[in-house]
Amino acid sequence: MWAVVPIKGFDAPKQRLAGVLSPDERSALAEHMLRDVLAALTDLAGVVVISGDESVLNAARWAGVRAMRERGPGGYSAAVAQAGEALAREGIAAMMHVPGDIPLVSQEDVGRIANLEMTAPGACVVPSRDHDGTNCLAMWPPDLMQPAFGPDSYNRHCQLLRDLGVEPVVLEMDGFALDIDTPDDLRLFCAGHGDCGSLQYLRASGISDRMMRD
Repeated sequence: MWAVVPIKGFDAPKQRLAGVLSPDERSALAEHMLRDVLAALTDLAGVVVISGDESVLNAARWAGVRAMRERGPGGYSAAVAQAGEALAREGIAAMMHVPGDIPLVSQEDVGRIANLEMTAPGACVVPSRDHDGTNCLAMWPPDLMQPAFGPDSYNRHCQLLRDLGVEPVVLEMDGFALDIDTPDDLRLFCAGHGDCGSLQYLRASGISDRMMRD
């Protein structure tokens, strides 16, 4: 099992947080979240970070994982599909898509998916906490279908898989559930009791206290 982590970039990402974080704060948070996610993936056979941003690709190389340059401005779904197709061509049996903004994910969460007794074709879908997004899409083989992320992608992915004759395994896990996209997500994250690098940064920088006062 390989992981595919699509990252847009570190240059003031997370525009929906622009009202509560400065560009430098958003960039720093994105880097810390990527480190937390990569730390949860260390037991897998391999990890691909795919991006069109050179600073992201360099960060992936420094972290010791594979860096893949995104082909053109195709967007998030196209990036996951590109990586999945490349892995399939290399004979890799399965991959899981893991967002770069779920810093609470753990090695245990990842292992639960990687250790599923799955025969191809097969898939596992992990919804976001609001059951709107898809915070992990695992496929056996990696190019089983074209991903379709975005609003309501959890239901859409389940239906696309069923259209292929594949009944997805649906897992709900707290570590995958919270992706940091909005100020409310960030407040919920800051209110937690974890000790990941992203939370340490938010506390040390004073952002956590500021968010909890607002």
